[in-house]
Amino acid sequence: MPEVPQDGEIDRLVIQQYDVHRTVTIGGIDTCLRGFLDYAPEDVQVGIVGIDEVGAPDRPLGVWQRHRRGDRDIWFLPVARIDTSRSKGLVPYSLRLVAGLLRHRRAIPRPKVVQAHRVDVGLFTRLLFRRPLVYCIHTQERGLLGPTSESYWRFLGGLHERLDRRIARAAERVIVFNPAYAEKVRRWNPRTISAPTWFDPAITHPPPRPLNPHAVIWVGRLEVPKDPALAVRAFAHLAQEHPDEPWTLEVIGSGTLRPALEEQIAALPEDVARRITLRGRLGPADVAEARAHSGVFLMTSHAGYEGFPRVLVEALAMGLPAVVTDGADTGGLVREGVSGFVRGRDAAALADAVRAAQGLDRADVTAAVAELSAPQVVRDVFFRGLTPAAS
Repeated sequence: MPEVPQDGEIDRLVIQQYDVHRTVTIGGIDTCLRGFLDYAPEDVQVGIVGIDEVGAPDRPLGVWQRHRRGDRDIWFLPVARIDTSRSKGLVPYSLRLVAGLLRHRRAIPRPKVVQAHRVDVGLFTRLLFRRPLVYCIHTQERGLLGPTSESYWRFLGGLHERLDRRIARAAERVIVFNPAYAEKVRRWNPRTISAPTWFDPAITHPPPRPLNPHAVIWVGRLEVPKDPALAVRAFAHLAQEHPDEPWTLEVIGSGTLRPALEEQIAALPEDVARRITLRGRLGPADVAEARAHSGVFLMTSHAGYEGFPRVLVEALAMGLPAVVTDGADTGGLVREGVSGFVRGRDAAALADAVRAAQGLDRADVTAAVAELSAPQVVRDVFFRGLTPAAS
C-alpha cells in the first residue's frame, strides 16, 4: 500500500468518532464498527476518518495511518483528539469530529462509498463528498428526544427527525437497527433495510452450563438511558429476599454515573454490597469470559432508547437467560419463560424474574439468536445488493 490512499482506492469510507487502536468497547456504534471491520468482505478496502482517543504522540492528527486488523490493512485518519471516558462537555463529540473533518478535508481522497452512523455526521458527509451514502440509524424513533436521553438533540425539537428524513432520502442504502422505525424510514427511502445486530463467533463459545448459576451480569454504559441504578436496586432486593443463596452482581461498563453507583452500593447492607462488583470498561474477549462465568443477564434500559441491543444478542448467544425491562428488547428476542423474561421498572419484579430465569434451558436461549452470527449478518446488511454504482 502507498503511504496515503489515492482517489478511488477506498471502497468504503466510514466517518465516525472511532479509534481503531482502541480495543475496549461495549455495545453501541463502536461495537458495530468492530464487527464491520472484522467481517467485511476481503476484497473491500476500508478507510476510517475518526478520532485519536489514546493521545499517543506518534499519531498526529490529519495524517493517514495503516492499521493491521487480522489479515487486512485498514486506512485510518484521526482528525480530532477526544477522550470519550470523560464527560462530553458543551461541544458534542460528533461536532468535534465534524470540525476535524472540515479541517483535514484536503487529506481525504475520493472514496467509492461513504458510510455514516449519526445524523449530524451523515449530513456533513453527504455535503462534503457527494458519493453514494450508506446511512445507519441505531436508535428508535425519537429515541434521542425523550426525558432519559443524554443527547443534545433533545433540546432541538423535531430537527433531528427532519435531518434524518433528508439524509435517508438521499442515501444509497439506509440500515435501521430497529424493526419498528425501519418501517417508517422505508417510506422515505425504499432502499431501507431493517437490520439486527450480531454476535462474534470468534469469542462467543457458550459453556455447557454456567459456572455460577447465581451470578448476574449487567453490561453497558453507566449513563441515564441504561439505568444501572435500577439493576443495583433489583439485585439488592434479590439478595435481601434470599440471603442464603449466593447471588452476585457484576457490572461491566464505564460512564459518568459511576460515582453515584458507588455511593448507592456503599449505602447497602454490607452483606449485599460486597456481592456487587463494578469492573469498569473491558475488552470484548474479557466481556465474553465474564458472561461465560455468569448465570443470568440483566438489562435495565429505558424504553425508547435502544435500537437493536447488541449486549442482549451477545448474552443470549452465550446461553444466558435474559431479564429485560419493557421496551429494551426491540428485536423481540426474549420469549417469555423460554429465553428470559420482560418486566416493568419495579425492582422487586425484576428480582423475581432473575431468580426464575436461573432455571431456563440454555439451549432454548442460544436458539433465539442462532441466525445472528456476525460473518453472515455483516455481509448481508452492509454489502449485499448495493447498486453497481455503489458496489
